[in-house]
Amino acid sequence: MKPLNLQKTVYSCGYLKNKGAWLLFAACFLLSITACSDQSITTPETASSNDELISSNEISPHSILGSNTSGKLTSLNKKRPNPGQNNGGGFTSPLFGLATAPNGDILVADAGAGIATKDGFTDIPLPGISGISPIGRGSLWAIKGLTEAPGDDTGQALYRATKGKNRVIADLFAFEETFNPDGAELIDSNPFDVQSLGGDAALVVDAGGNDLLRIDNQGNIEVVAVFPNELVSTANIKNLLNCLPEPEDGLCTLPDMIPAQAVPTSVAIGPDGYYYVGELKGFPAPTGASNIWKIAPDASGAMCGSSPKCEKVFDGGFTSIIDLAFDSEGNLHVAELDEQSWFAVEILNPEDLGGTINSCDLSVKSCTEVAKGIPILTAITFGNDGALWATQNALIPRLAEVFEVK
Repeated sequence: MKPLNLQKTVYSCGYLKNKGAWLLFAACFLLSITACSDQSITTPETASSNDELISSNEISPHSILGSNTSGKLTSLNKKRPNPGQNNGGGFTSPLFGLATAPNGDILVADAGAGIATKDGFTDIPLPGISGISPIGRGSLWAIKGLTEAPGDDTGQALYRATKGKNRVIADLFAFEETFNPDGAELIDSNPFDVQSLGGDAALVVDAGGNDLLRIDNQGNIEVVAVFPNELVSTANIKNLLNCLPEPEDGLCTLPDMIPAQAVPTSVAIGPDGYYYVGELKGFPAPTGASNIWKIAPDASGAMCGSSPKCEKVFDGGFTSIIDLAFDSEGNLHVAELDEQSWFAVEILNPEDLGGTINSCDLSVKSCTEVAKGIPILTAITFGNDGALWATQNALIPRLAEVFEVK
């Protein structure tokens, strides 16, 4: 895998794809800020100045969610203390997923190499991997995400992965190109998380396509749910850019509210059988605006926000959700990439980066902080013994680690 370079264009899964938003940003900032297969279907982004930022092609969640993460991140966090027991080493990075095999092994989706152990030894070569979900110890569902510019076909696919052979089950770019369920102007696929439904099928959440897919082992794809754009505040990005007291140009002149794409990054199955999906939330990278959706297992083509089959269990309250996991007691654990949003990690590289893990009791919709200040947190999983594992410095070559949260 070549060193990460940030996106060649500013098109991204985190930006609006509708024409009105495209024209607004093109006119105001000279940016085209946008976001966001041959199977059967049931359908229904640190700049030193504001001027540099405006001309940059790096303002895109795809640079965070893609396996071409910037090499500039290698200088981050070298002097920061490890918040947990260090079990890392040997990862090519970036690390995008964690999962627990039936025998208790903690497995890692290392996009630079493939499916690895928690100590960094590659078990099944599969570069470009962004998510895994075991069926057995030697057989897993795996997804390859976007590895180049948004809108490119870089082999985005669902795989059945084994030590002997990795077999493509479904071409997810082709699906997006053919059907484009969210109706976006930019054809954009970046499958980011997968959840096993057993050997017969799997759920895939596509951060570029803004949808949740159910795919059987024959490659037939059904759209389970589509996630909507929402109006969000631009205050966070303006604060990060020190726009006040007087905005002069560029992103500092953004309206108070603009539409943002959902950018779903995570799917987990609850003890109630429902599917839970967490959002990163796209440009302008707002704080406190990432939702968690609850989708009925029999949903098909549900338009979230309007269909009773796909409703919010948390209406915002989180920032840049990157993963979800249930513990043995049914509590939903929510991993946030960074409390200042993905934009802070990707563009600004502030000294006080840190992600948070919360444990949420869904019966009362109450959350308790479990861990905070985790630098570049991208994934969590529970071991068979109940221990919580997480990634840190996950996008940084030679520094990416998997550790047990204490």
